[in-house]
Parts: sequence; structure tokens; C-alpha cells
Amino acid sequence: MKFRKLKIKKGFTLIEVIIAMGIFSIASVVISSVYLNASNLHQHTVNFQRLQNEGRYMMEKMVREIRAREIDYTAIDPAESQNYIKFIGDEFGSVVEMIWDGSNISYSVTTPSTGALSANLNADDIEVVDLKFYIIPDAENTWGSDPDPIINIQPRVIIFLKLKNKSINPNFQKEILLQTTVSSKVYKR
Repeated sequence: MKFRKLKIKKGFTLIEVIIAMGIFSIASVVISSVYLNASNLHQHTVNFQRLQNEGRYMMEKMVREIRAREIDYTAIDPAESQNYIKFIGDEFGSVVEMIWDGSNISYSVTTPSTGALSANLNADDIEVVDLKFYIIPDAENTWGSDPDPIINIQPRVIIFLKLKNKSINPNFQKEILLQTTVSSKVYKR
């Protein structure tokens, strides 16, 4: 009985190694590209969502005050857009005003017992680019004294609020413009 020697391969050929490395390189480039794009998209989404949440909070705070309080027409010029709004003191003597100083919205409450307390409505990483209050009607009509239907309407405030992220990579900065119209619940006509 004669035994034949079988030739057994003990490794890869040079061509097989080069092809495997090429396939692995292409797969690595594609996978890393997909990962980087997904990461960038995530950063854009997170920053935009943060901006929307902060904008919603600021709008809701301003809307709540406008609905519950009476506008102080003596402190503003309602014929023009305003970067602040002030309200007449409530039954406890608390006077509220909101002022945009160019980058922040200052919310201040002055009470007879504690004096003036002030805080920013926006977070430190959010910049208020623009804030405008448009007050309708543009003249106070206490208790319906003026029969003119243009003046004798429910007080409304239109708010334009423009925000942007700050203190982040400029590639991920976003801007958002919010607008709403609010009717005051204080109606003395």
C-alpha cells in the first residue's frame, strides 16, 4: 500500500490577504462615515430640540403673565413695537415687567414686601436675538369708554421671539423664530 502525500495549505496567499484588507478598508470607511453623519445629525437635533424647549418655556411664561395681568399703557408706547412690557400691579401690589436687553429677557417682579426680584427667562446657553411685543389696541380704553370698535376690543399682545444657541460649535448653532398672539383675560369693557 502506497501513501500519497497530500499537500495541505498552511496560510493565505498574498492576493487573498490584499483582497481581504481592501474589503475591510472599504467597510471601515463606509461604517465610520455613517457613524460620523449620524453623530452630526444627532448634535443638530439635540441643539434644535434644546432651542425649541427653551423657546416654549419662555413663550409660556410670557403668555401666562399677559393672560393674567393688565397691561400698563402708561409705561409703554403701544403704537410701536416694544422690547419690554409692563403690567399694572395686582391686588397684592406686585408689578411684573419683562425686558429684553439685547441678549437676555429679564423677568422682574416688584412687591411691597420684598422689593424688586429679577431673573433671566432664558438659559445661559440660549441667546435671545430679538423680542418684540405688539400691543393691540394701541390705546387704553378703560371700561369701554370709547365706542370706537377699533379701540374697544379685547387687549391682545403679539409676541415675536427669535432665539439661537450660543457657547457651542458654530457648525451646530441653530436659530428659531417663534410667534404667538395672546389675549388678556383682563377685559374691562
